[in-house]
Order: sequence, then structure tokens, then C-alpha cells
Amino acid sequence: MTFDQDQIEELKSCYPNLGAVEDGEKSFILISPLPLPPGCNPQIVDGLLCPFLRDGYPSRLFLSAKITHKGQGQNWNADGVMIAGRKWWAVSWNPLKNKQPNQDFNQRLLGMVTAHLQAFQ
Repeated sequence: MTFDQDQIEELKSCYPNLGAVEDGEKSFILISPLPLPPGCNPQIVDGLLCPFLRDGYPSRLFLSAKITHKGQGQNWNADGVMIAGRKWWAVSWNPLKNKQPNQDFNQRLLGMVTAHLQAFQ
């Protein structure tokens, strides 16, 4: 899977250190480091954006560590999932169902990351 270069550049404007991670026939985007919203512990982790349908979610944002936070995303339903030989964690968070009033969720890569990070705010 290849990603639109315009969207990659947009994502790099906020997260300059991106990489591609292949797992079977699927491609993920590694964001390292990924700063998390205030109140998260740890504050910085690696993020793995899954920009396609997985586990019943339109997209997923996996983290390299299970963090503590006070946001709404408290249900860790991906607990140490192996992707490309590494363990990852993710909360049960569907950005389409959990969007804030007047939030325009779009399918651009940066919009996906931003929407997923709202689980921790």
C-alpha cells in the first residue's frame, strides 16, 4: 500500500520523523516520537497509524506503551498486539463515533492521528 505524498508531507509538518512499517501485505505509518496530550504518562511514545479498516474500526492508532491518562479512551482493547515483530497497545476509540461537536473528521492521515489523540485528552 502506498500513501498519498501530499498527505505524508502534511503529516510530516506536525510529526517530522515518519517511517513505513510493513506487516504482511499491510502498510502502517510509524510516528517516532509521538508526543501525547498533557496528562499522559509517559508523555512521549512511538505511534503506529493504521489508516485502514482493522478490528471493526475505520483506522487505529497503536502506541508503543500502555499509557495512563484521564481521557475518555480508557478501554485498552489491543493489549500487546504484535505488528511487524513489535508489541503495540490501542484503546477502543472510533473517531467517527466519538467526534466532538463541530469537528470535521476527514480521512486525511493527519486528521486520523488528531482524532485518535482525542481519546487521551
